[in-house]
Amino acid sequence: MLRPYQQRAIDHLYEWFKSNESGHPCLVLPTGAGKSHIIAAFVKHAVKSWPDTRVLMLTHVKELIEQNAEKMRQHWPNAPLGIYSASLNRRNIDQITFGGVQSLRSRAAQIGHVDLVIVDECHLISHKDEGAYRSLIADLAAINPRLRVIGLTATPFRLGHGYIHVGDDVLFNALVEPVSIE
Repeated sequence: MLRPYQQRAIDHLYEWFKSNESGHPCLVLPTGAGKSHIIAAFVKHAVKSWPDTRVLMLTHVKELIEQNAEKMRQHWPNAPLGIYSASLNRRNIDQITFGGVQSLRSRAAQIGHVDLVIVDECHLISHKDEGAYRSLIADLAAINPRLRVIGLTATPFRLGHGYIHVGDDVLFNALVEPVSIE
């Protein structure tokens, strides 16, 4: 069961997508808000509502891959879930794949069509059109030009750049901030 502010985060994401036919939102949630639960509930709802939806959940460390996959299993025990991470010695791609960006960075063709990429700790994505995340997302967008990306972070501000949704080459178009620190 989600807390009211966690459900509000999902509701705000759907509202953003209804109002924006293109682009990529960044969901800003303070540390401890339960991002893994929000991700799991959102993905479960999306896949059950649109059964052909394919989701790639990316992050940069094995601990977050394991944590996010575990929460997905709690919310949906029989989820069509794969884990692709060299550091976890797992290389399974499924309808919902949790993976490490370094393990998947050059594997877009193997991953195939993806509808939604969710990036935990998205403030690590370069604000320039470069780096492992940007390269993989560009390769996946070449396979599916309608690909949508959702970022999650507690820190949408980058030193030396500013907000992650402001600038010429930035990936994210908007910040969705449904939860305050209070």
